[in-house]
Amino acid sequence: MLKITYLDGNVEKVKEYKNGDQFVAIQQLEVPDFEDYVKIVEVTDDGKKIPLEDSTMYGLYNYLINK
Repeated sequence: MLKITYLDGNVEKVKEYKNGDQFVAIQQLEVPDFEDYVKIVEVTDDGKKIPLEDSTMYGLYNYLINK
C-alpha cells in the first residue's frame, strides 16, 4: 500500500493507494487526484519510507515512473 501524507494548506492529510502503479495511473488522468506542486510530508510503500529529492506530487510521480 502506498500511503502519502501531504499538506493541504497548513493541514496534514493522508491518501492511500493500492500501490504505486495506481497512483501513477490516476495522476495521468485529465483530472488527477493532485496538482503537481502539492507538498509531501512523507510517503511510504508497504511501510517503507520512500526518500524523495523533490518532495512534491510531481517528484513522487517521477520517482515511481523511473524506479
